[in-house]
Amino acid sequence: MYSSAPSRSAVLLLTLAALATVTVSSCRTQSGGTDTFIPAAPEWSDKAAWYISEPAAAPEADIFYILPTCVWDWSAEDGQLCRYSDYSRTDHIEAFLPSVELAEGIFAQGQYGFYCPYYRQITLNVWMDGEAAVEELFPLSMEDVSEAFDYYLEHYNNGKPFVLAGFSQGGKAVVELVKHLPAEAYERMAAAYAIGYRISDEELAQYPQLLPATDSTGTGTIICYNSVAAPEAACEVLSPTDVCINPVNWTTDATPAVLNDSVTVTVDTVCHLLIVDGLDPEHYYAPSLASTFPLGNYHLQELTLYQEHLRRNTALRISNL
Repeated sequence: MYSSAPSRSAVLLLTLAALATVTVSSCRTQSGGTDTFIPAAPEWSDKAAWYISEPAAAPEADIFYILPTCVWDWSAEDGQLCRYSDYSRTDHIEAFLPSVELAEGIFAQGQYGFYCPYYRQITLNVWMDGEAAVEELFPLSMEDVSEAFDYYLEHYNNGKPFVLAGFSQGGKAVVELVKHLPAEAYERMAAAYAIGYRISDEELAQYPQLLPATDSTGTGTIICYNSVAAPEAACEVLSPTDVCINPVNWTTDATPAVLNDSVTVTVDTVCHLLIVDGLDPEHYYAPSLASTFPLGNYHLQELTLYQEHLRRNTALRISNL
């Protein structure tokens, strides 16, 4: 059921903003001319590098979930900056868990295998620095995700259908994974949920496997949307996008969908954004994140607003594969 309360991910981000930097050791490297630390690459054979849940009965399908941004820049023991998460840090795992558990409840629903790698994600500060910083540092994160997915296919999947899902930074990773999926794996992909990120017409033309969803039933398609009160509230780093579907009525036209008694959701077919009418933007506004998420941006609510619709849709697309 829809709730107007802030999501656990939103509360998490606001809590992280108040955390002091902590000190641990890491590996030094150069990034943009700045001496920084990069954590050691995860060992995907190490169960501690994953969040995994499996139902008691053998599942008919799996969810491979990629985390959104959950951590801020932090300092190593000699004061050097680190701009990536590190799964060996207890505080980072604690930061991941609310987002992991929310996604597990939505996509896995207690009936599918759920696999979430603790990759070296770039920090929220990197996103606030803008697109150039993201594109400079994200390739390392994506290398981790690709290696984790390959490990999943080889050691966990056992030939089952699967769903790719990710939110925000995880949505960006989903888009990149789908671009390069081997044909055999793509045939078993029920759907890809790249929530809260963007896909351009240029990408669609270059990568035929990026097949935008146009209804609630199609398989092998990618689901993408970004929610705002008005187009001017869009996040510059995460949008604009040329792909948008309404996760309430599963249309790509401007037909309004009723989310609850007071909230409607409509696709802006020019800006390719979801226009959410009936929420109080102030209730979801975080001043400390205003440079990235201006007033009227509902990025932090992209999963919680539509969780029941996403839950039903995941099961439907899996059953249709």
